[in-house]
Amino acid sequence: MAGAWRAGDGTAVPFREATVAWALAAHAELAETATGYGHFVTVNELAERVQEVSGVHTKAPTRTWMDAILRKVARRCHGAGEPPLSALCVRQNHTVGDAYKYVLELAGLPIPEDLELHAAYARWQCYQFYGAAIPADGGVPPLTPKVAAKRRMTIATPQSEPKPEPVREALCQECFIQLPANGICYFCA
Repeated sequence: MAGAWRAGDGTAVPFREATVAWALAAHAELAETATGYGHFVTVNELAERVQEVSGVHTKAPTRTWMDAILRKVARRCHGAGEPPLSALCVRQNHTVGDAYKYVLELAGLPIPEDLELHAAYARWQCYQFYGAAIPADGGVPPLTPKVAAKRRMTIATPQSEPKPEPVREALCQECFIQLPANGICYFCA
């Protein structure tokens, strides 16, 4: 793995120390992102920002270190009782991907069938927590534009049999898991 260095003077920084600096910067950058309703950032954009903000740089491929940074952010958020800021960080195709599953593992929650919808609810929770201007009607947990467009295309594509509009199941407001018929979350009750 490529090393890390301080931008100011080029001195080497142990990678472990670099990841701590990047995780602190990532938390701050994601918290700032959460102040805008519907805002999110791609993994590559966040990688560039955390290097600039921390002053610690690397030439290592982003894919080799950013998951570790997002895990550190997830652990910090979980430990502090904050909403999962890592839900605001998406891949180039605007999906949260496997990195987001760690948030659920930390909380001891099962992986939902629709990971993107779960992440949308988590982003909505971040927007609320960090003071974004939420629409007067409370807003709808926003899918990222590419995910929303892909879902619209899937619905709009003529099929031999029309697909019914997907029904949004009732979700627990605390952990965003689908509620059972009795409406009481087994995990949060």
